[in-house]
Amino acid sequence: MTTDLIRGITALSFKDDLTKDSERLRILVSMTIWAIWKSRNKNTMQDQVVMPNETRETLKELIRDIIRKSWNSTQLMEGRERRTRQCAIKALWAEGRFADFDPKTGPTVDLT
Repeated sequence: MTTDLIRGITALSFKDDLTKDSERLRILVSMTIWAIWKSRNKNTMQDQVVMPNETRETLKELIRDIIRKSWNSTQLMEGRERRTRQCAIKALWAEGRFADFDPKTGPTVDLT
């Protein structure tokens, strides 16, 4: 893993992407690299054995966290701006595939 890989993620896209697939892919790749990095640091710097399923769970928690924080940030917005941003978040996280969104309770993320 190099910094060039991380820098190059912004160029990753699908041709004629009318959905949010390219953006979602960039986020997922970035989060995956971060989860691997965290596991590597735990293994090398803290001298702890890290099992593959632990890295997977770290990735799942990172994704849950970014979805939850994105949704929670809309609570500070008003009216149309809030609805527009919530629709964008729903589109990004493919409602029903990664998360279900309830206007009152927020996202329910299922990454089983």
